Amino acid sequence: MRHSICDREMIVRPLVLENKSNNTKTRRRTNIMVDSVVARTFDSLCDKSPVLKRLLIRNWFYCLSLLDREAHMPFMNLGYAPLKSVDTLVELQESDEEHRYCIQMYHHVASMVELSGRDVLEVGSGRGGGASYVKRYLGPRTMVGVDLVPRAVQFSRARHRVDGLSFVQGDAERLPFGNCSFDAVINVESSYAYGNVDRFLQEVARVLRPGGYFLFTDYRYQHRIGLLRAQIENCGLNVLSDRCINAEVVRALDLDHARKADLIKKKVPQALHNVMHYFAASPGSPIYDELKAGTVDYHSWLMQKTPADVSQGTEDAELSKADSLAL
Repeated sequence: MRHSICDREMIVRPLVLENKSNNTKTRRRTNIMVDSVVARTFDSLCDKSPVLKRLLIRNWFYCLSLLDREAHMPFMNLGYAPLKSVDTLVELQESDEEHRYCIQMYHHVASMVELSGRDVLEVGSGRGGGASYVKRYLGPRTMVGVDLVPRAVQFSRARHRVDGLSFVQGDAERLPFGNCSFDAVINVESSYAYGNVDRFLQEVARVLRPGGYFLFTDYRYQHRIGLLRAQIENCGLNVLSDRCINAEVVRALDLDHARKADLIKKKVPQALHNVMHYFAASPGSPIYDELKAGTVDYHSWLMQKTPADVSQGTEDAELSKADSLAL
C-alpha cells in the first residue's frame, strides 16, 4: 500500500513527538537524579556534625529567601491532602487557596487539640505562613513564631501583620522563653535540621505549661525513625498519638506539583531547577519515591506534659511512701 508524503507525515510526526516527549521526561528524571547527588551530598555533610548541619541549613534557607523576594513561598512543608475516608477539606479564604496543601499540613497538626484562647508557640516558623494560619483560623490568644534565621524573622514580621501574632529570632535548642510559658508548642517539618534533637525536645518540655500539648510532625528515613521515637520517649512528655501520614503527603505532592513546577520554572534560575525539584520532593525525585515506597516515614505526634494535679498527686504518693518506709 502506497502512502503520500502527507500520509507519511501524519504517521511519522506523532511518533517523533512521542519520542521527543519520552526523551524529555527521561532527561528530566536523569537531571533530577544527577542533581540529587548534590542534594544528597548536602544531606551527608549535615550528618557530619551538629555545627556543620546548622550552618548548612541556615545558609540554604538564606538562599531561598534571596530567590523568593516576591514572597511566593510563605510555607516550606511538603503538604497534606486528606484521604476522603479520613478527613475533610479545610475551608479557606480565597487569598489562602493557593497554599491549600501546605496549610492543610498545619491544620492536620494544629487541630489535634483546641487552641482557641491559648498561648501557642511555633518552633521553626520559617517564613511565617503556618503561624499566620493558626492565629487567623484557630483563634489562640497569642501566637509566637521563633526561627533561627534572622532574615526569615524579618520576612515574617513584614508579611504577616496580624494582631496577637509575633516573630522572634531564637534557637530551637535554647528557646528564648521562660519555663511554663505556653499552652501548646507546634513544630512542622523542621526538627530534621536541628543539631541536637534531644535538647530541642527538652526545651519544648521546659516551656510548656503543665497539661500543655506538643503538636509535632516530621519525616525520617526508616532506619532513623526508631531513634526519633526513642528521643520522644525520653523527653518526659506523654505520647497520646503517633500516626503515619505518608499517603496524605504523597497525595499532596501529586496535587500540588503543577503549581510548584510553575513557580520553580518562573522564579528559580534554570541551573537550580532540578535541585529545587529534589528539595520540593517533586514526582520522580528520590524523596517522593521513598515516601511512596515507605523507606521514608512521615509521622505526626500529639504529646502532653503531665498536668499539675497528676504531677502533684504523684509527688504526694511518693512522699507518703517514703514516710511509711521511714516508720
